[in-house]
Amino acid sequence: MTTTWDEAIRLADKHGNQGGLFVRLQNDGDKVVGAFCGEPYARQVVWTGERYEDYDEHNPEHEGEGRRKSLRVAINFYVPAESSMKVIEGGNGWFRDVVKVREKYGLDTWLFEIERHGEAKNPKTTYSILPEEKIDGAMRARIQAAPLHDLRRVAGSEGGDEPEGGARAPRPANGPSKAPPTTQAATPASRPIDPEVAAGLVARLKVLARPDLDAFLRAFRVQRVRDLTEAQAGAAAAWVAARENASAGAEDGDVDPFG
Repeated sequence: MTTTWDEAIRLADKHGNQGGLFVRLQNDGDKVVGAFCGEPYARQVVWTGERYEDYDEHNPEHEGEGRRKSLRVAINFYVPAESSMKVIEGGNGWFRDVVKVREKYGLDTWLFEIERHGEAKNPKTTYSILPEEKIDGAMRARIQAAPLHDLRRVAGSEGGDEPEGGARAPRPANGPSKAPPTTQAATPASRPIDPEVAAGLVARLKVLARPDLDAFLRAFRVQRVRDLTEAQAGAAAAWVAARENASAGAEDGDVDPFG
């Protein structure tokens, strides 16, 4: 039997999850309805036990025992219930589901409901993504009036609650992360991408449609593939792989993302 205490706690949890920059889906059954906006931002990360950090092969803490690289993809997400543009971030499996619904329904014409299936800290947590309703003219105007967040700047600004299992439920880190040792040598963030790696990316991008290439350049904020840095190489390869998978799915006809 639900008591007034239970109801008060439920409402407190609901309001506590609002107002932040990132979409927060922390408990089994938590859901949000909104529209995916703009281009995704993909990066390779390492879970430190408190938060995700961009993977750096020269940081010994990222290569330690129990550390494993993973993919995180952030996307702008307009939430009508809060009348605000937020950011939602998930792992490889979650992003592949987003790609599937994008190919089947198109992300610019639907509001989608995202629901969490799994208790907090459960590494087997999954997320369903279902079309909720078509975007009408009034809703489109609201979405277009909300500015997009700079995903490259905000990604990683809040620590994730769990290392695996779909969309991120961020929280402030318990303390500052340890910075890698400083040296006079150039870092992966400043070193240019290896020419052979860049050539491989160029060859794969040429197979994709021109809009995909334009989207790639916008996502990584470069004019040419060779302008990428060494630190961006892994995320760039993951981005191209996702588009290749999406294109392959499109060639096979309509894909049921929930089959």
